[in-house]
Amino acid sequence: MTTTPPAAAVLLFLALQQTAAHAQDEDRVHTLQPVEVIHRTPLAGLDVPLSQYPGNAQQADDAAIERAGAATLGDFLSRRFAGVASNEVQGNPYQVDLTYRGQRLSPVLGTPQGLSVWFDGVRINQPLGDVVSWDLLPEAAIASVALVPGSNPLYGLNTLGGAIVLSAKSGWTHPGTEAEVSAGSFGRRRVELSHGRRFDDGWHAYVAASRWQEDGWRDASRSQLGNLYLKAGRQQGEDGWSVSLLDAASRLGGNGLLSDSLAAVDRAAFYTGPDSTRAEDRMLTLQGTQGLGGGLRLSLLGWHREGTRDALTGDIDDDWRQWLQACAGQAATPACSNPSDPGYVSVNAQLNRSHTRQSETGIALQGSQTLGPHQLAFGVDASASRIAYTQSAQPAIFDAARLAQPLAGSGPLPQASLDGRVARWGAFAAAEIALARGTQLSASLRWDTARTRNTLGAPDPQPAESFRYGKLNPGLGLTHALSPRLTAFASAMQGTRVPTALELGCADPAHPCVLPTGLQSDPYLKPVVARTLEAGLRAEPLPALKLSGAVFHTASRDDIVFLRSSVSQAGYFANVDRTRRDGAELGASWKQGALELQANASWLRATYGAPLVLPGPLSTPQQPNQVGPGSPIAGMPRQTLKLSVDWRATPVLALGLDLQANGSQVVAGNEGGSQPELGRLPGFALLHARARWKLGERLQAWVRVANLTDRRSASFASGNLDLFPGGQVLQAGAQPAAARFIAPGAPRSFAAGLRYEWDD
Repeated sequence: MTTTPPAAAVLLFLALQQTAAHAQDEDRVHTLQPVEVIHRTPLAGLDVPLSQYPGNAQQADDAAIERAGAATLGDFLSRRFAGVASNEVQGNPYQVDLTYRGQRLSPVLGTPQGLSVWFDGVRINQPLGDVVSWDLLPEAAIASVALVPGSNPLYGLNTLGGAIVLSAKSGWTHPGTEAEVSAGSFGRRRVELSHGRRFDDGWHAYVAASRWQEDGWRDASRSQLGNLYLKAGRQQGEDGWSVSLLDAASRLGGNGLLSDSLAAVDRAAFYTGPDSTRAEDRMLTLQGTQGLGGGLRLSLLGWHREGTRDALTGDIDDDWRQWLQACAGQAATPACSNPSDPGYVSVNAQLNRSHTRQSETGIALQGSQTLGPHQLAFGVDASASRIAYTQSAQPAIFDAARLAQPLAGSGPLPQASLDGRVARWGAFAAAEIALARGTQLSASLRWDTARTRNTLGAPDPQPAESFRYGKLNPGLGLTHALSPRLTAFASAMQGTRVPTALELGCADPAHPCVLPTGLQSDPYLKPVVARTLEAGLRAEPLPALKLSGAVFHTASRDDIVFLRSSVSQAGYFANVDRTRRDGAELGASWKQGALELQANASWLRATYGAPLVLPGPLSTPQQPNQVGPGSPIAGMPRQTLKLSVDWRATPVLALGLDLQANGSQVVAGNEGGSQPELGRLPGFALLHARARWKLGERLQAWVRVANLTDRRSASFASGNLDLFPGGQVLQAGAQPAAARFIAPGAPRSFAAGLRYEWDD
């Protein structure tokens, strides 16, 4: 586990050396004011004002993130950005699934990913499964976050619905020191310290460290994480270079879904356990920019990252499940009643352990050219990843608390292993062309190639397999100023996602795997190709009022889905011929004097576009989960609404409220309506409150209340057989019942903290 207290002590020592403090802005200290600019590419150089971007892009700086009072970055995105919703499938604040425009971004292996995440120019979706590790991001060092919509080819692979672009702080952009300590409900504690300095002749340095831990509101969900981020470099005009190092580690406890019957007894319970994950990650980056004269600028980025992840889960044994089903109504038979009978099954649990080691090395080179009002960009990038994965299983017995205990005399048995190598390279060109005053044309073209080689083994060796993919993706956009206060935009883009090493190792319906386990040599999977059309308006009818709206349509071919087999964890990946996502987004912001209002609303219709049987624990030949064109995709709320009010009541007191509402969604396993008893998961609305007091020029105190009205909610649901009705083990002879399993939302919680800031 990475330890941060020594770094924190160094930061505190540096902070105490600051004897001369300058006057502070009433909210935050920033030498450079934030500018609403969208990077058209992951590297800086082709940048356009937000008002000229041909899509409904959204952006927030670190000051806005802090004022919102969200617990995590994922929490902020789901509270404030239009179209973003969170699914608390794992029951941990740092293991949330985000959905946006019908695409998912998740830390859970087995969830098909449709969004890319970039941190200072590096795509940080993990090589195994393209998942995102929220727990390993240095939140204290984030300077801004942007949500770039659509199947933007310039953001490379996995950008089907959009890209989340994170920019990091540096001593050049954020000189000064910040320190914050907080505590709250469920044993939550956090310490964050950061310090940035500018030196003579353009040199600069920055360091940020954080430590977080909590007991968790659900049982057995104690978690902790820490990270350290260092950055140094030199800036001379528009030219400069920097080197950064991120070291992060976490130990997270999760709970997974909970049956309705057990939730009625205790919403804080877990269904089966344990469920824990340990992770470590390190990333080194080197980047620089250099002007060559004549409006030509070169940007270079190199990176290396590596990490490990160990997971332990207690799952229901499949042989026991099948035995219970066979014993339904047969309680008197010897195989169901006599423990000494050869057919009697007493081992009802299995401890699954997995170990993953990943590394990636990459380089990107971009050139940008300014020609009067026009901009051009061109570049190449390449990366090589190495993945080593092993999994084992151990027979176990559930105790009275449904914790899997190892069976006496047993040991872990190898189940699967994977040695994967992934090579990716791409080339792109883009242009921003001023057709006329107020009219801007955006054009882009990117070629991506990926090659995956897997060597599989355990328990039986498998032949090596190799897959190669290549795709050319175009993009075209137009913005036109209808008046000085009204701009229209439209775009058409195409993006690609290639199957990951995990998906390619688990694609045989005859050999379903228990994720993230059980890999074997499997059939070829096609790459996903998504095409997005978008059109909208941006308006500023009054100096204090800004409005935006967009409609979009995304059609995907060969979408990759995880099809469940007869047990909740087992399944396989397969291509779906067609899916589509249609929707609309509206946004408004108003700021006048001491009052600031924001509102975002979205509508989404995510559906399958071709006939398909979605197998699962409740799907049978007599009652298949048959979907067709127009059948909804599970886990996608139809509507989202976010409202926020900030009011500076006095010169020293600021108050705020957030309303976060999600519409209803279909239950996974009932997409085709074959299980009407599962119904739909109802929508919900949560109210959050916050207050800040200025106790001095540099010191402020804050209080935040999440879920102010203590509303019971659930953000995701799936159908399965309930083998622990009401938390009690199902007895042989009883009929396993179909049940809805939910991701319960957290109850009301409180947090309070102190924040101290001073300029360099």
